[in-house]
Amino acid sequence: MRKNVMKLFMAALLIVAAVPFVNAQVQVGDILCEGDRVVSPSDYDAANDAAIGVVFYVDGTGQHGWAVSLDNVGQCSWGNYDEDTKLDNVTSNFRAARDMDGKAHTETILEENAGYPAFELMDFENGWYLPAVGQMKYLYASFDEVNKTLEKVGGTIFERNGYTYWSSTEHDSDDAWYMCSIGGFGNTSDSFNDCKTSSRYVRSVKDF
Repeated sequence: MRKNVMKLFMAALLIVAAVPFVNAQVQVGDILCEGDRVVSPSDYDAANDAAIGVVFYVDGTGQHGWAVSLDNVGQCSWGNYDEDTKLDNVTSNFRAARDMDGKAHTETILEENAGYPAFELMDFENGWYLPAVGQMKYLYASFDEVNKTLEKVGGTIFERNGYTYWSSTEHDSDDAWYMCSIGGFGNTSDSFNDCKTSSRYVRSVKDF
């Protein structure tokens, strides 16, 4: 009887060991696959795993966070000049750096405003949205890990040569905030280049 119990116990251990520990403890640089399945770069199998993004932030649960899309989704203007939206006007660096509401911003713009290209490029129905400045700061702080994984899965890496990306954070009726790939973020409201009609790169993110 005892031998049979031991055999069953050992068989159970082998089964547990054979089951992939997916989404148990997610790390920055892990790969988001279709179905919101997350795998590590070392466990990634291109033949069976359909990569859609790279993790750049993990919350306190160790299982959820944000992932960035594998590629830029376009290069376009943010929206209309001299037109305020229902988004809060964020006019200080301090407040912008703490704005994590990209998903809510994207939903608001898509519901209330027409002709806002940076938002219209988002595949919002499938969970993708334009990140807020605070979210993008986490992304930029994780460039090294994210770029390594992007190279592995054939995505577009983030260049450190001054490329600028729109955020979903609005400054005022004329301007919106952007991030610069050489570090930090900026709003130069005295510069035409920062107005909503300027053309900048756009990259989407997704909750998982």
